[in-house]
Amino acid sequence: MLPIIRRILLATDLSESSRQALRYAVSEAERHHASLTILHVAPDVVEMMSEESGFDIEGHFDAASWNEFNEKNTSRALERARAKVAEAAKECVTDSPNCPAANARIKIAMGDPAGRILEELAAGGYDLVVMGTHGHNSFMDMLLGGVAQKVLRHSVKPILFVRETVAEQEA
Repeated sequence: MLPIIRRILLATDLSESSRQALRYAVSEAERHHASLTILHVAPDVVEMMSEESGFDIEGHFDAASWNEFNEKNTSRALERARAKVAEAAKECVTDSPNCPAANARIKIAMGDPAGRILEELAAGGYDLVVMGTHGHNSFMDMLLGGVAQKVLRHSVKPILFVRETVAEQEA
């Protein structure tokens, strides 16, 4: 029996490989008459800086001032991310009147990208995850990418990884 795919989650970091993954997600959604949800997770910069520096940066500032600053800037950053995701989806709309990119649900979150993707996957009842991949650090990251590796290791759903092609890298 063939798997039934009704809900697809595209996890995007707005990179070129993610734009390629969007095209694959739209193609699969059209083929299976599935709904498409696009998730972008912005990393929490303060959390990342705290981890890298080895101490809690937030703890060294007045909590009320820090929260006001962080909430205002976080809100603005998330709205910009939402606009970029919507723009990418609009660019991918096909001639089909029911194009999944045109009707996609867009979700923007902040935190650990792999963790938030896995949370959405568990809560959303998705049948397939689509992700772009690219590496930055180690040999394994060069093959797959850190976030993609973590999602692969912990996902209970099938994942379609899409690498940026050489032609797209040169364009």
